[in-house]
Amino acid sequence: MKHTNHFTIYFSLAFLMISCGPKTEEAPTFDAVQLEEGFKNPPNEAKPRVWWHWMNGNVTKDGIQKDLDWMERTGIGGFQNFDANLFTPWISRVN
Repeated sequence: MKHTNHFTIYFSLAFLMISCGPKTEEAPTFDAVQLEEGFKNPPNEAKPRVWWHWMNGNVTKDGIQKDLDWMERTGIGGFQNFDANLFTPWISRVN
């Protein structure tokens, strides 16, 4: 087995980093009006998401609709929903 010179390894790594590193390019320019519009009305992929926990099915259709309406009004882009029990008693309702 040949002994590899440390200088050769470091030189090779430095060469790779320089040749494969980021290229020097002009910074992108932004139209101030487009930037402001994008801030005021961000695309859906830039909007926040929320955790939406239902505790042991203690939800109503009316409550669900109110939550969804609120999420839309405030600009929430989506949610992760699950029904967790965690020893939460189920509360029966009379509708």
